[in-house]
Amino acid sequence: MNYKEHYRVDAETFDYWADYHFTPTEAIRDRMTLRLARIQPGERVLDVGSGNGWFSLQAASRDVEVTAMDLSEANLARIKQSDGRIQTWLADALEPPAIEGKFDLVVALEVLEHLVDPGRALAAWKNLLKPGGRLLLTVPYKEQIRYSLCIHCNQKTPHNAHLHSFDRESLAALVLQNGMKVLRAELFAHKLQSHLRLDRLTRQLPFPLWRGSDRICGITGDKYNYLAILCSL
Repeated sequence: MNYKEHYRVDAETFDYWADYHFTPTEAIRDRMTLRLARIQPGERVLDVGSGNGWFSLQAASRDVEVTAMDLSEANLARIKQSDGRIQTWLADALEPPAIEGKFDLVVALEVLEHLVDPGRALAAWKNLLKPGGRLLLTVPYKEQIRYSLCIHCNQKTPHNAHLHSFDRESLAALVLQNGMKVLRAELFAHKLQSHLRLDRLTRQLPFPLWRGSDRICGITGDKYNYLAILCSL
C-alpha cells in the first residue's frame, strides 16, 4: 500500500472527529497554534494536511478565505459540511497544486514528520506564499519514534506513521536550506503539565498565565510536546 492509499484508508477507518481525540494537551496545542498564526482578517490561508479541519474551521470563523488540503476525501467532505465557506483541495502535501503566490499564510500542523521528503515539501509550500507570506510549522518535539513489526509485511512500522523527529536546530536548518527565514521558534505544552494533569486546569487560564506556567515547567527539563516555527520568505 502506498502512502496516499494509507491516509485515505486511515481517515475512513478511524473517526478523528470523535470527542476523545480532543485531550487537554491538544486543546493547549490548538490555542498556542492560533496565537502563533497571527491570522488577520481578509487573508488567504492554506491548511496543509488539514485532517479533521480544526484549524481550517477556526480560521474561517475569523473572516479569512480558507483552503483545506488533504489526501482524504472523507475528511475534506466533513470539513466542507461543517463550514461551506472553506474551499478544499484533494492533494498530496508533496505535490500541491502549482498556484504560485496565492496565500498570505500556509500552515502545516504536525505534517512534516509524516513526509518522506520534508525538504521537498517546504520548497513546494514556499512557492504558494505571497511575497512576505508566512509559513507556520508544528511538529512533535524530539520525539522518540517507536516501531512495531507489521503482522502483514513483517517490516518495522513507525507508530502514528511518523518518519522523522525534529528539534529546534534541525527544523530551523531545514527552513533556512529552503530559502526562508525563521521569524519565531517556540516550544510549548510541557510534558510535566500532562504528567501531573495540570493541563486540565491551566488550559482554562488566560493565555499569559498559561504560557508562564508552561515556561516554569520548563525549568525541570527540556521535555516539551511540541515545537512551532513561524517563517517567511
